[in-house]
Amino acid sequence: MTRRQRRDLARNIFIYGSALVVLVLMAFPLYGLLLTSLQPESIIRSRDVSFVPTTIIFDHFAEVLRPGHIVPLREGMINSLIVSTSTALLCILLALPAAYALSRLKVPGGGLLLGVLISVYFLPTTLFLIPMFVIFVEWGLDDTIWSLMLAYSGFILPFAIWIFKTFIDQLPIEIEEAARIDGCSYLQILHLIVLPLIRPGILAAFVFAFILSWIEFLTPLIFTNSLRISTVALGMFRSTIDIQIGQQAAAAVLTLLPVALLMIVFQRLITQVVLTGADR
Repeated sequence: MTRRQRRDLARNIFIYGSALVVLVLMAFPLYGLLLTSLQPESIIRSRDVSFVPTTIIFDHFAEVLRPGHIVPLREGMINSLIVSTSTALLCILLALPAAYALSRLKVPGGGLLLGVLISVYFLPTTLFLIPMFVIFVEWGLDDTIWSLMLAYSGFILPFAIWIFKTFIDQLPIEIEEAARIDGCSYLQILHLIVLPLIRPGILAAFVFAFILSWIEFLTPLIFTNSLRISTVALGMFRSTIDIQIGQQAAAAVLTLLPVALLMIVFQRLITQVVLTGADR
């Protein structure tokens, strides 16, 4: 084995070894959570901890999804699905023309404007929540799906605009110039040319917007009272007598499931978006 081969082998061992360590550190808590949700409460509370399940039950899942449960997780997941889907669609509808204008039109200070939008993520979320809450109360939108949609969209739109802009910047502008010569308007170009070419970007923006909306906790905690959201319902999972650990774990697994499925199904697309942004 040559010196270069030994160096490459050592580098590969280091890279894959580090990846294995990270995988174990990330997967072990998830495995423990899933294991807890599938075991009887008596085994969960016993001192003999085993990482290989001897008894598997689904009673905890059935219980937390039962209508009339003390924690309205079922209602919260339905509301979260509605809010997250609606927010993702609204962000796509608003972010696409904005990104096209920043990418193709000569907007004065367009680069500065995009930087200002992205700078929102460097500021504390609570800096915006309280003024927004006061405004929504004055408008009569507090404790409604609309208040969450508008609040989520305000935080997600800069990220969605950035995603669309990175995809539009990679399109050959000659196609659009030829379409303008043929008499197409900007709206026609956006609809007939740009949209079909950036479908992966649209799907990626939808996935990211859905996930960011689904996992949000502080905003629905402040903005809602009677409207149940899954993350807030999960935080309410307690009783005055005893904490059901198995049911808590099952509720956490159910709340995590949509995000995990999206990450698994669209893993390649998410990686493409990250790498596309890193190349710019």
